[in-house]
Amino acid sequence: MILRTLSLLRSLQGASHTAQEARATVQQACDYRWLCRQLPGGVITDADTRLNDGTPAVAITLAYPATPERLAGGRWPEAPEEREGCFVEGDHACRAAGAPAYRTLESLSRGVAEGAAAVLTDAARLAYLIERGALRLTWRRPEALPYRRLPAPATAGQGLFLLTLKVPARSDEVELDGAWLDRTLDRYRRILPRPASR
Repeated sequence: MILRTLSLLRSLQGASHTAQEARATVQQACDYRWLCRQLPGGVITDADTRLNDGTPAVAITLAYPATPERLAGGRWPEAPEEREGCFVEGDHACRAAGAPAYRTLESLSRGVAEGAAAVLTDAARLAYLIERGALRLTWRRPEALPYRRLPAPATAGQGLFLLTLKVPARSDEVELDGAWLDRTLDRYRRILPRPASR
């Protein structure tokens, strides 16, 4: 099953796609699907922000209790004031917030179950977000939440992790579900200028 998945990924991306690259692609796809499943718990916290390429965007924030396991996943300072000044970006932000770490059998078998093309599409969607600086994780004390509408998890004794996702959309377009995120990212990925041929 694993070899079949790797073969499918290689055939779609070319012979130079190594097993390590294939695993990284599947991990990105798994991270993206995790993010989609988390989206219904989010709150719009900034209706007028921008991606790092200047595209107008909406910021959606999700809150997670800063459990010892999540805190152990990074080098967070001990002092709360210093910790609040730190952040994690990109796919590392998803992992620090609780996205499951790569599991070879489970993750690669998804490529067979759903098709390698779906895996590549999901990985490309996450890559789009990473390249545009759209994912950031910060730590906050429960009493210092910057957004009043954000519900604090009941088990927030060691603080909260706030995962902020910027999506190229208007606030009146936002639907907090994975299908909406898929459609929105695909629309913006299609209108990007194509790289010049070498």
